[in-house]
Parts: sequence; C-alpha cells; structure tokens
Amino acid sequence: MNFDLKSLKEPLEALIVLFYVAMALALLTALAGSPGWGFLFLLFGSGALIVRTTIETMRRQHGRPAQSPPPRPTR
Repeated sequence: MNFDLKSLKEPLEALIVLFYVAMALALLTALAGSPGWGFLFLLFGSGALIVRTTIETMRRQHGRPAQSPPPRPTR
C-alpha cells in the first residue's frame, strides 16, 4: 500500500475539525462535572493536532529539494 502525501488534503482538514470538536466536548464535559472524560477528549484532540502537524511537516519536507552544504572557503 502506497502512502501518498499529496492525496491527504481532505484527511488533514478532517483532523482539524476533529480537534475543534474534541476541544468543545472537553469543555462541555468538564463543565458538566466529568473531568475524566474532559481530559480524555483533550488527549484525543491534541493527538489529532499532532498527527495533522506531523503530516503537514512531512509533506513540506518531501516537496522541498535537499539543501547542499555551503561551499568551503578556499585559501
């Protein structure tokens, strides 16, 4: 199975929506008196944000050509 970084536009957008939904659920559950569930939703949302950021960074580095080292000064 190929892992194509260019075809991940929709899943990345879904991950940011998942992040905001998880943060809203964490707030609502904490205010409703269930801090344990609120903490789990915080962990779930932060995991979604970490995965999204990692995939975006990998895509950005994959598209950029490798940098050559600077030339050595000659004497």
